[in-house]
Amino acid sequence: MEETLCTIEIIRNDSSFLAKIQTGLGRYVEYENPLLENLLQQVYEDIQEEIENTL
Repeated sequence: MEETLCTIEIIRNDSSFLAKIQTGLGRYVEYENPLLENLLQQVYEDIQEEIENTL
């Protein structure tokens, strides 16, 4: 059975990147960072923690 764990949207603004994360449990969070690599690290850590808590 398929289950959506999270939805991620990444937007590029003039001076930074914004990530919007909506989890399957209904939690919504936004991260903003001027460096894409750092933003992706934040998103990765958030999703990893979310998945570990649901298993």
